[in-house]
Amino acid sequence: MTTRVLIAIGLLAGVAAGAAAQSDDAVPRTPWGDPDLQGIWGAGYILTPLERPDEYEGREFLTDDEVAALEGRAAGPGRDRRAEAGTVADVEGAYNDAYSGRGRTVLHTRRTSLIVDPPDGRIPFTPEGRARWEAELAEFDRIRDRAHHPEDQQDDRCEGITLPLQYGSARISGGHSRIVQSPGLVSFYYESGHQGGQYRDVFLDGRAPVAQHIRQWFGRSAGRWEGDTLVVEASHFSNRTTYYGSRENLRLTERFTRAEPDLLMYRVTVEDPDTFARPWTIEVPLHQLDNRANQIYESACQEGNYALTSILAGERALERAAANR
Repeated sequence: MTTRVLIAIGLLAGVAAGAAAQSDDAVPRTPWGDPDLQGIWGAGYILTPLERPDEYEGREFLTDDEVAALEGRAAGPGRDRRAEAGTVADVEGAYNDAYSGRGRTVLHTRRTSLIVDPPDGRIPFTPEGRARWEAELAEFDRIRDRAHHPEDQQDDRCEGITLPLQYGSARISGGHSRIVQSPGLVSFYYESGHQGGQYRDVFLDGRAPVAQHIRQWFGRSAGRWEGDTLVVEASHFSNRTTYYGSRENLRLTERFTRAEPDLLMYRVTVEDPDTFARPWTIEVPLHQLDNRANQIYESACQEGNYALTSILAGERALERAAANR
């Protein structure tokens, strides 16, 4: 019997075994019986914002006509976002529109915001939390002068991503995530282009939490199964982490449910009483990509990246040119 025939028999046997295993259970399962969440998942380049825009106040879902209008405008070359023709800003806008990701489709749920609770689709800041977040935004604007704050450039310094992922933003839109499972462990790899990829292990064995003083950029995650939903509790974040002004007191409860063969529903509830008046929840449908195409790549980021040297060398050259005028 040839090797090719043996392989074919093995494949057929595997298909038959898989069909038998799912005959009374629509949820795909791992060989050890857990719901199978493995694969490459992503939300894509979405138009749906985190918070509900004022124009949709009081409305949870878009109409068919509104979806068509939004996606129709997004399908164009982005001239409405461009500056006066021939200016430096116009050239920069054209370049970024061609090579950077931006939202092009509305979530298939047609929600007006990623926030599903509270009902108004807005972040429920406390007054102190809002003031802290606005101060952080002002600081981000201040350090945009790359020549004078090169160490604070998130892209060039590969600071990585935050949890939860900022779906709907330019920083994460289009990024994919790979999920791999083994008994007692679920592992994630988050692709985030210029920010650098990030690995995350979620243990399901009920191990004791780490000491309160041990803090990490990505926090500490512990998981469990509630029926067919993976529930992950994340805490112990570092004060270097920031999510809309929340830092070391950030707590997340994430839920991953395989609703359809190619659809993973992701919900995360965000808590921090020092920043938010109440817990709030985001929902993002994640679609499975073709695993054979393997459309995920480890982000090398800083390896071979000469951005800092080039930024500073360019600025010194401009200073010398100005001094010689």
